Amino acid sequence: MIYITGDTHCPFDISKFKPHYFPEGQTLTKEDYVIICGDFGAVWDDMLPDLFWRDWLDSQPWTTLSVDGNHEDFELLDDYPVSHWHGGKAHFIKESVIHLMRGQIDTIDGQTFFTFGGGYSCDIETRV
Repeated sequence: MIYITGDTHCPFDISKFKPHYFPEGQTLTKEDYVIICGDFGAVWDDMLPDLFWRDWLDSQPWTTLSVDGNHEDFELLDDYPVSHWHGGKAHFIKESVIHLMRGQIDTIDGQTFFTFGGGYSCDIETRV
């Protein structure tokens, strides 16, 4: 089974995966996937909130996949070793928290995905 969402902007919206909001998640296994399409946010600064949520996601019954958006720390993501996973390149953030790199073609649960990450930030001038 594959579930797809976006914009968790961790730690702000990651709670959408807690059992109260996502009860289906408790019936999944590591062979099931939740794909976050952009603005994952749990690889931002390696501070305690990041580390907590990465561990929490890794402890869930499913495998979390993310494609980067425009609100990511690309330097930190690039520090992870590149691995091959399901036909494409990926960064293993944790054992079951995986960043699918841009421009890759991955076959997941019999479905083919093209990871086309990123986007333009219309508010780039107002943010640090």
